[in-house]
Amino acid sequence: MDMAEPDLYERLQIHYPPSPSRVPAPGSPPAASRWTLGTVLAVGMGVVLVATLATLITLYVQGQAELRGAQEELVAIRAHPLSDPNGQWLQGLSLGWRYHQGKIYYLSGEGKSWHDAEAACRFTKSHLASITSSEEQEYLAREARGGSYWIGLTAMGPNGSWQWVDGTAYSKAQSFWAPGQPDNTDHGHWGQESCGQIHPVRNGLWNDHNCNFSFPWICKRDLSMP
Repeated sequence: MDMAEPDLYERLQIHYPPSPSRVPAPGSPPAASRWTLGTVLAVGMGVVLVATLATLITLYVQGQAELRGAQEELVAIRAHPLSDPNGQWLQGLSLGWRYHQGKIYYLSGEGKSWHDAEAACRFTKSHLASITSSEEQEYLAREARGGSYWIGLTAMGPNGSWQWVDGTAYSKAQSFWAPGQPDNTDHGHWGQESCGQIHPVRNGLWNDHNCNFSFPWICKRDLSMP
């Protein structure tokens, strides 16, 4: 009797696919790369969190400074009730005037020549700002935020000497000119530089400029003035 042929199923070899958990998805990075990517993401999130925290701290500090400024304004108004019988300066503060150390300042949002800027200040019963102390200089330079603003300096005194337009005595020893200023550079048909401004050079130090050029300006008034 002939030996029976081997059963068909005995010769059939079945190949099972590998387990999906052991086979990386097509195009996926190897395990080491995935670990590196995770580390980078974690570090990146840490940097973002630190930057966000620093921003929040900065905003908090600025907010506290603004709150103190508002409190100073209220105290000043209460301390000078007779000088503000009609609430004019309270209204002025709401229109952009800023209180500091018994005085109020206005930083314009437009540009004018020095003479037109002084006329605009006089219209509000003030003058272009005089600066007589390092503390006041630091305050206005900070408020200027790196901009150029006319102040009340003009070289129209005797023999071209500098003077403050509001009548404050000018002191060379208590001045805050940038290095090399005033240099009275001649601008040809525009004329010479006979007016002062807070300038971005050296964080708001003074520069002399031609009076006919257009710049924003700073008005100043003492709260005790009628």
